[in-house]
Amino acid sequence: MQTASPEITLDKDHRYWVAGKEFPANTAILEDQGITNLDGIPPERLARKSALGTAVHYAIHLHNQENLDESSIHPEIAPFFSAYKKFAEVNRFEPRHTELMLHSPKWGFCTTLDLQGPFVWKQKEIEAIIEIKCTWNMNASNAIQTAAQQIAYEENFPGMKIKGRFGLQLKGTGNYEILEYNDLNDNQVFLGALVCHRWRLDHNLIKKEK
Repeated sequence: MQTASPEITLDKDHRYWVAGKEFPANTAILEDQGITNLDGIPPERLARKSALGTAVHYAIHLHNQENLDESSIHPEIAPFFSAYKKFAEVNRFEPRHTELMLHSPKWGFCTTLDLQGPFVWKQKEIEAIIEIKCTWNMNASNAIQTAAQQIAYEENFPGMKIKGRFGLQLKGTGNYEILEYNDLNDNQVFLGALVCHRWRLDHNLIKKEK
């Protein structure tokens, strides 16, 4: 895990802290507002998918840091990792950041982006944010998740302008698909969700974990 500021920490309960103060996570905001809805999914399935995703993300992070022994990759993880390598090679992706924790002082939230860097899209190299998913179906909320990441990233790196947001679906077959998120309203959807989430917090309508 990387961080744009040494003051950002993520605890075992996946809560973000900046200089000792807790800030809401991008994903928690979307769940609170129903933009991301995991109702109806058996807990054991969620746990398994979460563990798989964490392992795939970690392998990709180590790979991009040139610190991965590929012989150590578990057979269940291998096809998803191969799909990522295929994507990076075909699209000439060059990661600047992986697993980067970000804090937005302006808007008061935190997030972690999976990948950021230039890659070739429609025959043109662009600076992009890429959200990795190892799921059968891509959730529409991924677009709003990447919008929040763009807001926080550009605030922390004012000299960098993100030109594209994408979902990278890694499949157990070793293949991948790319989805582009280009709705200009996505940022406003996230900020609206953030305002509503903060209102619920201020009025004690959200149970806080101790």
